[in-house]
Amino acid sequence: MKKNKRLKLKPLQTLTHYGIVLFLLFIVSLTAWSLIQIHVTDTYTGVRTSREIIRTSLPFLLLALFFAFIQYRRLKFKEIDVTFSDEQFQEAVDRTARELKWSIERNNKNFLRAYRSWNWTASWGEMVTIAKDKDRLFVNSICSPESMSSVASFGWNRKNISTFLENLTAVKNGKPEVVKIERVKSEWSLKRVLIRLLAYPFCISLIILGIYMISQSMTVRAVIAGIAAITIACIYLYSDIKIMTTKNNKRRNPNR
Repeated sequence: MKKNKRLKLKPLQTLTHYGIVLFLLFIVSLTAWSLIQIHVTDTYTGVRTSREIIRTSLPFLLLALFFAFIQYRRLKFKEIDVTFSDEQFQEAVDRTARELKWSIERNNKNFLRAYRSWNWTASWGEMVTIAKDKDRLFVNSICSPESMSSVASFGWNRKNISTFLENLTAVKNGKPEVVKIERVKSEWSLKRVLIRLLAYPFCISLIILGIYMISQSMTVRAVIAGIAAITIACIYLYSDIKIMTTKNNKRRNPNR
């Protein structure tokens, strides 16, 4: 992994990591079979034309390509040039584990593997990997391939890495551990508002498209594709609304 600077996953972990891609491609394959029936086997019994079928499946194909690119990039290690002793590294790990509730799976002189479990946040959990190589660290955090397939950690992957590096710097500088009070970040920042302005209309479009596919189609495959489109959109909308309501409750009741 250090040579290629990429995280290596087991076969089942790879399937989970690329789960959303496989799911979207499965939807595309359902509509692609209709095209084969129209142009190859001449056994198509539906009512939609080839152009309608292609227009329906194209958004799912584009999404599959987009998420494949994103998930591939997330396996890349971030390389950090830093000097440290074994004791300093271990202290930074201990501090981060206490702060972020890491569960350490492996921790030896060359390699660390830790997991952060789901704890009523939007992320289903993350897998953190740190490889040591002389005066360098290779760090990576992805949505845990041991849990439900996910493409968004809602900031937790970045937080896992940044918190560990902050603790390592503090240990090297001889700073004592500080108990941090978690501050609830605003869900109405400019960045998050812009994301929602794009994501919400897209999800609504998927729901409308799914309903259209279910109501107008005469084939089981198109019905399944429609249900899948509605499911994907509803999962995102529910997760995002859940985050907003949870953080609003924390603001109103900071001691709870």
